[in-house]
Amino acid sequence: MHIVIVGGGAIGKELASNLVSKKQTVAVVEKDPRRISELEENPDVLVIHGNGADIATLERARIGSAQMLIAVTTTDEVNMIACMVAKRKGVPITVARTQDPEHAENEDSRGLTREQIGIDFVISPERAVAQEIVKMIFFPDAEEIEYFAEGKVMMVRLSVTEESEIADRTLKDLQVDSGFIVAGIKRSNGDFVIPGGEDQISKGDKVYLIGSGKVVQQTSWLLPHGATRVHKVLILGGGKIGQYLASLLESNREHSYLAKIIEKDADRCEELNRVLSKTIVLQGDDTDCSFFNREEVAEADVLVTVTGDDRTNIVASVMGQKLGVKKIISEVNDIAYRPVYATASVDNAISPHLITAAQILRLTRSEDLVSLSILKNEEAETMELVLPASAPVAGKKVADVRFPNGMLIGTVVRDGEVIIPHGGTTLQQGDHLIVFALPKVSNRLDRFFAGQEEDA
Repeated sequence: MHIVIVGGGAIGKELASNLVSKKQTVAVVEKDPRRISELEENPDVLVIHGNGADIATLERARIGSAQMLIAVTTTDEVNMIACMVAKRKGVPITVARTQDPEHAENEDSRGLTREQIGIDFVISPERAVAQEIVKMIFFPDAEEIEYFAEGKVMMVRLSVTEESEIADRTLKDLQVDSGFIVAGIKRSNGDFVIPGGEDQISKGDKVYLIGSGKVVQQTSWLLPHGATRVHKVLILGGGKIGQYLASLLESNREHSYLAKIIEKDADRCEELNRVLSKTIVLQGDDTDCSFFNREEVAEADVLVTVTGDDRTNIVASVMGQKLGVKKIISEVNDIAYRPVYATASVDNAISPHLITAAQILRLTRSEDLVSLSILKNEEAETMELVLPASAPVAGKKVADVRFPNGMLIGTVVRDGEVIIPHGGTTLQQGDHLIVFALPKVSNRLDRFFAGQEEDA
């Protein structure tokens, strides 16, 4: 598949890297010389210098032979024009990033529908990040969380301490009928493994659990301090992410949160007060760190730092740690800051470009993929797919399929029931499979799970 990416920023670069690792041919259109230099470091990526809204530029990127165009610049108009041109050139699938919520609707203020513009799929990184943060607020003990099969299956990442009940135990010692499986272990030395029954869980490990949503939500017995209760949520930064997050918290009927936003821009504060009904909006001054408002931070159960500036987010997160905030969630924009977040022990760092890349990558897979998530630091991928009747593994027992090392079926959802598979489990047509895979083998999924075309 030939894919044209318009925009070589963080999202475009992440997409290009992932796609070439999946053996796709990729052309990236970018006009910033600095970004072009970074993109050209990957010899497998065709880099085109120019404007993604220009027909001649897109033709140099071989738009005529592309099966997909992905427009992820920070300008909505450029993304829309690129999609319009792509459709005129016969590109089957077009994807546009949008910052304006209006463009995510079926019809914009000019009366144009997405179909008329030529956009098949719309991606909003800010909204996607807010949705991820809400999940972590709802389940504050998890460092990472993802839902599959309409919420029936949950994946969480938890840290293992000396007091954790699973510390110093092998996987085979855990109850087989517990309703979840340990799908991955991030060792304290940085190694990432998909474990077997003889592997031991140790202090300092981070474990990925996949299983029934109801069961995984009750895994507080794995934690020495029990479940964390959340009432006060402080959002540092009143940009689009902060606004979307506050709106999601206000609209949730199952939880009652006291949410506050601290934003330094007075005009933005007025706008937030107009669109939010329950959230308290405070103006902060960013001089002498008073923007962080130590008193407000100290009272919060959850601190969310989404200022758009990594340095500000890191300083605020460290302050929150020193003041004893139970849960800190921080937005990381520049991948160069990932090691800094790790050094500062900020475990709940949300990457907008990883989240957006995962949403788009799902559209490029040949399997009947429902959803896909990329773990932090890109250590593994977790995906939900529907098993077609003609897939090579359909009708076979798990033990009879020679999956490569680094690939694991975590759960099977069949007729609404969540099944933790074992060697004797037969995979059936229509099963929703939650598959955990390391990057080195994720491009081999179609050998097992994709439908096979019948000979004419």
